Amino acid sequence: MKRSLVLLLFVALPLAAAEKWSEAYNRGVDLVRAGKYQAGAQALQRAIDEVPQENATARVRDQIFTYTPHFWLGIARLNLGDPDAALREWKISEDQGAVQNTPYYAQLRDLIGRANSQKQRRAASLAEHAAGPSKQQASAAISGALSAQVDAVTAGGDHSDTYHAAQRKLSEAKDMNAKAGIDVAAYKRAAEIADEARAMFAQAAEDAKKQRAARPVKPPPAAQPKAAPGDIVIPFDDVTQPKPVPVPVTQTVPPPKPVQAEVKKPEVQPETASEDFVNAQLAIQAYRRRLIAMKLSVADAQRIERQLKPGSDAKTIRRVVDEVAAKERELDARKPPEVVVAPQAAPDPMRTQLESAYRAFAAGDLASSDRALTQLIATKETAEAYLLRGCERYTQAMLSRNGDPLLASATADMQSALRLNHALQLDANSWSPKLIAFFEKVRGQ
Repeated sequence: MKRSLVLLLFVALPLAAAEKWSEAYNRGVDLVRAGKYQAGAQALQRAIDEVPQENATARVRDQIFTYTPHFWLGIARLNLGDPDAALREWKISEDQGAVQNTPYYAQLRDLIGRANSQKQRRAASLAEHAAGPSKQQASAAISGALSAQVDAVTAGGDHSDTYHAAQRKLSEAKDMNAKAGIDVAAYKRAAEIADEARAMFAQAAEDAKKQRAARPVKPPPAAQPKAAPGDIVIPFDDVTQPKPVPVPVTQTVPPPKPVQAEVKKPEVQPETASEDFVNAQLAIQAYRRRLIAMKLSVADAQRIERQLKPGSDAKTIRRVVDEVAAKERELDARKPPEVVVAPQAAPDPMRTQLESAYRAFAAGDLASSDRALTQLIATKETAEAYLLRGCERYTQAMLSRNGDPLLASATADMQSALRLNHALQLDANSWSPKLIAFFEKVRGQ
């Protein structure tokens, strides 16, 4: 009897052990499917410790089932954020060969692809994190170079060879920084080049300040004899008919009272505006002139112009330009009023040339306007031609990096116009406030 009991115990022990690993395997699969990956991984590892070999037709007592613990453990490891461990488990599963005979093999290819993608993202994240300080250093160096560039332009040093060399270095640093990706060495090189550009911009600014300090102070221009007041004929209406009939703004200004001449300090030249800023001003002026031609209130144009201030950022300038364009489209949709044109005498050729030059100026063709006015002045000097050319050259100066010579030419033209007719005025509804202020400053010299 005792011998039979001992034999029964020897037979029961393997069966108990078999139930232990199979239950751990089934529990681990259920936990992984439920999203409890940590507990599932522990149960599957316990089954592998007992029976490491996978089997597509494992048997426990009378039950046959698919035993692929490495496959399921790889899924658990992947979802726990360890793609390397997942790939190791799937490699074991493939090498053992059982998974190829199961429906899981079709999923295995996709799972391996996911693990590799996760590895690449993690490596890229680590590399980006490692490159972060160098990237910040390069960005700070480029910002410093940009600030030094602004200082150089403000000081008037943007025409020197040093400035242009610094500009090339800054462009190189910006391009290298944009393409560096996770390359720490590239970011460091970009920072070094940007620092060199900043030093060169600072040198250009310093040289410009020294040159400005060495320039002799120009004496104030001699007072010009004042002409008798007369009729004002600037500006002309900006119309597009083949032979427009300008509507002159006529105004008579009493002669100014004589004042005692005094020595004035040299005045600082107006600040050079950006090309986008000047284009926005020209668009507002064209819109204002169109309102006047259509006999509409210019209050809307004045409201838009108040939004445009010196130093406005690119976003504000773009918003103003878009608003003017929308207003222009609204005017296009209006039905033009019928205009009864009274019979006119044959146009004066000089007047026709002057109007043509003004239309070219209003359309932004400053070079054509300048040529036409120069030819007109060569034929016959008139106050209106000199004044219009002065306005045109002032606008060119505002659009140019080196505006000093053009400002001097604009001043000379306006002085010639006032010498011929000191009563000339610029209509505030058709010309920009800055241009009018410049003209009045010339009048006061």
